[in-house]
Amino acid sequence: MEEFYLYFPAKIRYLHLATSLCRELCAKVPRKRKVKDFVEDIELCISEACTNAIKYGSGRDSGAAISVRFHLYPDHVIIRVGDQGEGFDLNNIPVPDLEKHTERGYGLYIIRAKMDAVRYVRARDGNYLEMTRYFDSPLNKRSS
Repeated sequence: MEEFYLYFPAKIRYLHLATSLCRELCAKVPRKRKVKDFVEDIELCISEACTNAIKYGSGRDSGAAISVRFHLYPDHVIIRVGDQGEGFDLNNIPVPDLEKHTERGYGLYIIRAKMDAVRYVRARDGNYLEMTRYFDSPLNKRSS
């Protein structure tokens, strides 16, 4: 297993740091191991998770930071996006009403659709959203 860590101020202007690191790391996975759109799926999920952590997990704390941890295994990646906010209950987040076309509320829906497993942990040192994706996992065979 290989581990990579990124900490950045909880500001949208630094979001590209997380997505760029994600793209670089996921691009290193051998092409034969990845399903189509693997890198784009992971990058989208990192963007959504970090955006949520910045908007909701950091509150108004100007000194807040976001952590992103990548754990690369031979057959999958586990990514943890952490913040110091109050936290939430992942099971109480409703599925967005796709008929209403609202501008917000799709982040966790997208993450659940693109990842093999998603869990939220409230820990002593902060909260984190943990996302797991297997390299060869096609979307139509996964469940959240």
